[in-house]
Amino acid sequence: MASKKVRRNRTLMVIAVLGVATWALVSCTTSGEITPDTGPFAPALATPPHVEGLTLDQLAHSAIADLPDPTWVKETSQQTGIPERALTAYAGVTIGLSVVDPECHLSWNTLAGIGWVESHHGTIFGGKILPNGNMSEPIFGIPLDGKNDTKALPDFDDGNFDGTAEFDRAVGPMQIVPPTWAAWHSDGNNDGNEDGQNIDDSVLAAGRYLCYSGGDLSTIPGWKDAIYSYNQVQKYMVDVANKANEYASKVPATN
Repeated sequence: MASKKVRRNRTLMVIAVLGVATWALVSCTTSGEITPDTGPFAPALATPPHVEGLTLDQLAHSAIADLPDPTWVKETSQQTGIPERALTAYAGVTIGLSVVDPECHLSWNTLAGIGWVESHHGTIFGGKILPNGNMSEPIFGIPLDGKNDTKALPDFDDGNFDGTAEFDRAVGPMQIVPPTWAAWHSDGNNDGNEDGQNIDDSVLAAGRYLCYSGGDLSTIPGWKDAIYSYNQVQKYMVDVANKANEYASKVPATN
């Protein structure tokens, strides 16, 4: 059973997420460097090829990895250098959310840009993503204790998600912090287990959070709000945009 601290924190989760989004928006508009209508941006690409006519019921019984066309994944992986297993998750989440939240317009290259910046698609410490989507070695970020240019995040969940009860730290290939996981925990591979170290689960959680935070990611303000909600550092947004646009430039326009 969850501790009283964990249960209390869960009841405050919506407030916490809204607070992060609001803080991000303020940091964006008061910096003097980037306005709501200018700055780094990764335009949305077409949804990757997939079976037409997907329904919400079908998605509820499908694994993220089964959604993208395998030929598209293989060819796009070769063109971009994104590992196939990671790209499968980015594309699958994009396809799923195009049905669940069609107004979001989250694009696979934006997810890939975040995946590269956060963990080099799961390879940051010499590991890799296994065929089942799990990491060969768990990925944990540094303690978010206010040092090393980090924002201090006191322990949220008694270390249940990130393995330490001193300070929070980001988890998995998408580097999700405990409060965000508590709000958006997901089972992307439909195996009955929500695992922040699994690429399908973590990318689906990240995608849902981005759509919630940005609204319409085909617009500059919406895209920027989404990325700032993920990491409230302007350079982070620039790095994600650069990588996302690099990936987009390497694939045919029809992709």
